[in-house]
Amino acid sequence: MKKRIRSQRGFTLVELMVVIIIVGILAAIAVPLYTDYVEKARVTEATSIMGAIITSQKIEKQRTTTYYDANTIQLFKDKGIDISDTRYFTYATVPDVPPGGFTVTATSTASFAPPPAVGTITYTYDPTLTPPSSWGADGTVITDDMLPTAPS
Repeated sequence: MKKRIRSQRGFTLVELMVVIIIVGILAAIAVPLYTDYVEKARVTEATSIMGAIITSQKIEKQRTTTYYDANTIQLFKDKGIDISDTRYFTYATVPDVPPGGFTVTATSTASFAPPPAVGTITYTYDPTLTPPSSWGADGTVITDDMLPTAPS
């Protein structure tokens, strides 16, 4: 009977506490990194859609000599851009801002960041400047390090 009791071994309370502390430290490090990764992925999705809008604007300028104005899903769909399944941003493009160019803006929704935190990404095309285009962020929930590094 004594042999049976001695052969039954388990973890001590101290060993379990050490494991719990290590797991807690790893979680404290991993959760913010994961959150940043998810936010950057969502911003990358937005800049990809903005890239499609930019290309569409440039094609429209060559076809009709003017840029178009769009701020709804249907107006973008009419131009061949389907943004109906986007949840994290709303998009708008304005012609002649600056004069002779256009601006594309993506504004975050409550799915991206809870209110009142609203972030915007802006692409500005101005053919009078060198380089003619630039990306910008308002710096609230979206920072410049999340944006493309080179203007397109």
